[in-house]
This record gives sequence, structure tokens and C-alpha cells, in this order.
Amino acid sequence: MEETDASVWPSAARVLEEIAAAGYDGTELGPSGYFPTEVHALCTTLAEYRLTLTSAFVPLRWFQAERLPGDIEALMGVAQVLAALDCPFIVVADGMAQPGASPPNESAWRQTAGAMEDVARRVEQLGLRLVFHLEAGSHLATPEDQARLCALTDPALVGICLDTGHYAYSFGNPRDAVRQYGRRIRYIHLKDVNPSVRDRVARDGLDFYTAVRSGVFTPLGRGCAEIAAVVSDLLSIDYQGWLVTEQDVLMPLANGRTPLENARESREFLRQLGL
Repeated sequence: MEETDASVWPSAARVLEEIAAAGYDGTELGPSGYFPTEVHALCTTLAEYRLTLTSAFVPLRWFQAERLPGDIEALMGVAQVLAALDCPFIVVADGMAQPGASPPNESAWRQTAGAMEDVARRVEQLGLRLVFHLEAGSHLATPEDQARLCALTDPALVGICLDTGHYAYSFGNPRDAVRQYGRRIRYIHLKDVNPSVRDRVARDGLDFYTAVRSGVFTPLGRGCAEIAAVVSDLLSIDYQGWLVTEQDVLMPLANGRTPLENARESREFLRQLGL
């Protein structure tokens, strides 16, 4: 799995405190080592803030055969923690592509699909189901990539985590995803997109981190991802899982507000939808 710079992050305690203060009921595990990973310590920490662990987001280098085995073993360690806390799903994505990397060929796609099914079988032995997530800047980033992987994998093994923000970032309509994939969508990341920033990013060929720093993701209800309609569509197909609110940001925020202010705004938007 890829390394990230933790020096710029707020403390884990502050993040958990603000998640609870904003009115949310749960959290994902976060990057490796950010929250406690020893099961008793993690349970104690979550209980302090009255939060439930919902899942974990784990990027793997699916298209880099020499690195994938190590990434898979690291994922299995995360899976054991999730299983101990009775989480139903583990969310995987592709890691960020190297600048100038060539798109994977058909053979690489088939190898990735087979590897993902193998991992899904392994986590099922722990009581978890695997769902995959589009990630901008990776080889698994667009609605077309999602369709390709879905066609190559068994839907009973490999489900979808619909991230409305990443889907819309790549100019897809998340409502189309709900219509197309239905109950193969087993877990949700709700994220909204500022269309004017997205369009400028595409026009100028900017990278994903520049897009985030420019404020491409907004509080729920302010962007073009049609969050209210997506929620209605999900309820119409009897979706009963978690709705995880997200807003990828880099400090300082483009709109001059704090993450807590944005999180509260998104929570209030969902309350207005009856959630």
C-alpha cells in the first residue's frame, strides 16, 4: 500500500471528536496506524466517542504485479481488525498511477480481476465482503473502468462501493450507476463535486491533488453529484447499508472554512433528507 504524509493530518483524537460533534454515528478506520489497530484499544477509543467502525478504505497497487502481493498481505491485516469489530465490508481501490504510466492492457485487466476475486474469497473467510471504489488518478478511475472490471468479475464476490464524488469527478452521473448496478452497490461514499473546478481541472490537465486543493469537493448538496436524488434512488432499491459522508480536502481549505463546519453542513443536508 502507498505511503502518505501523516505530518499534515490533525490528530486522530481531534478527528474522532469532530466526527461525533458533527452528528455522525460511525467512521472508517483511516490510513494504517492513524487510529489504534489493536482491537481492544480501537474498541475503547471508538466507544469514547460513541462511534461505530463501518469499514476501511484500502488502496492497493492492483496493476503492479511486483508490489501487489505485499499490498494484499497488508490488506489482510486490516481485514482481521474489521472482522473483529463485525464490519460487513472492506473497501479497496487502485493506488495512484505513476506519472506517464501507460494504461493497462487487456491481460493486466484480467490479472487484476482474478486477483481481486482471490482477495474477495480470502476476506469472505473472515466474514467480510469486498467492494471496490473508483479513485481519481488511478487505473481504476472512471465509469468506463468500473464497467470493465464489473464485466470481468463475479458480482457475488466483487461488489461496488459507489463514491458519488469520484464517479462525478470523471463526468459520470452517479444516478446512472445506481440504475446500472443496482444491488451490486453494497456500500456508499457520499461526496459532492464543484462542476466549475472539475471542468477547469479537465481543461487544464491538472492532477488530482491540485484539484482537491482547489476545492473540487464540496459539502453535500452544493455540487453536481445529485446527492438527494442518489439517496432517493438507493432507498427505492431498498439499500440499507451505511452512507459514509466524505469531502476530500487539503489544508487550508479552498473555501476558508474548517473541516468541522463543512462536515456539519453535510450532516444537516442529510437530516433534511430524513437521514
